[in-house]
Amino acid sequence: MKKFLGLVIALVLGITSVTTFFLQTTPVSAQSFDEADNYFLEFVLSDTTFQGEIDFTHTPLYDDQLNVNGREYNFTVGNVGGYALMTQFYGNGNVFYEIEELFYNKVSPFAGCNGLPIYITHNVYLEYKDQGFYNLTSGALVDGQTLLEYKTQGFNYFGGATSSFTEVQDTVNFATKNTDEYSIEYDLPDLGATSGSSCANVAGAVVVVYYDRFYQNLIPDYDPCFTFAGLLFYKEDATALEVVTELSQLMLIGEPHAGTTFTEFQYGMQTYVERQGYTYTSNSVLSNGSLNFNAYKNAVENDIPVALFLTNFAMMDGTVADNGVDTIYSKYCPVSHVVVGCGYRVDTYYNANNSVIQTNRYLKVACGLTTYGIGYLNINSRTTISKAISIQIN
Repeated sequence: MKKFLGLVIALVLGITSVTTFFLQTTPVSAQSFDEADNYFLEFVLSDTTFQGEIDFTHTPLYDDQLNVNGREYNFTVGNVGGYALMTQFYGNGNVFYEIEELFYNKVSPFAGCNGLPIYITHNVYLEYKDQGFYNLTSGALVDGQTLLEYKTQGFNYFGGATSSFTEVQDTVNFATKNTDEYSIEYDLPDLGATSGSSCANVAGAVVVVYYDRFYQNLIPDYDPCFTFAGLLFYKEDATALEVVTELSQLMLIGEPHAGTTFTEFQYGMQTYVERQGYTYTSNSVLSNGSLNFNAYKNAVENDIPVALFLTNFAMMDGTVADNGVDTIYSKYCPVSHVVVGCGYRVDTYYNANNSVIQTNRYLKVACGLTTYGIGYLNINSRTTISKAISIQIN
């Protein structure tokens, strides 16, 4: 944070050694920014590739008790406008901030809100007026039970349930096709949840067990792998699952609740890794608010797993080819989830003139679901990635 504050001060004063961005906002000094503003600016500066001045305004967001629980930021970077929705929560005696969504060239879903903007879970935008809660997307009055469900979901990542899956299909007409695939050698551990744990805890354990191959004190007195017929396989035993349980405890910040937030994931992972005597480092592979596929590709090709935080998602079941038509079958789940990427598949489709007509990308992931195990995340449609970080332990 101090490093970022120094950057903010340099930008405000116009120091010539800083040339990438020039910050201009209504406040006249860096001291006018509060902690939430600094978090927002750090996030945007690390995310965007756009050039120019940054201007922003913010207004409060509210919870179901009509208490302030975050901010809506409307901003421009150079000539490009966008919005961000930030939440705040308390834990371990501290205030934590999270950017839940950020988009460029889009108008905030709260732009047409005339009452109080209510933001209590992913992808749901409410307005409080006339002593009632209304869905800004549909205009419908939200009943008490639905409001409670939204509140319970919060901004936690729970884990997709197979009972929530629905089948979806996509088709591509083509003349020829090329497929490019890559995976970290031996993939990743295929772990599942334990009692009381969430998908984020499982994802964290997948990363820890993977790195225990190289740094054996991450899990003391444990060998995470065995070999068979000259190949290496990860164990899915009680010791590996104990890591899931331990991380579920470390990631719980503040009042007990179901699921795990992104901040809690980061806090628990860093706590666990540093306690074992190692260093935990994560880097966003988002750019301009969306997955930077090249950054993701570079990470996994360098044997660095990538944690993907999803507010909804689709897992690919397979592709059926029939006389120049590919039918891609997937299962869609509207529930938030966390998976760990270890590879990719790219299908490039061409027409009869050998021109590219479509490119489909899939991420190979340890998904923590028994139905798929190590499978392919369909990111071409119906998958929303809110955060994605490459993770290194050394």
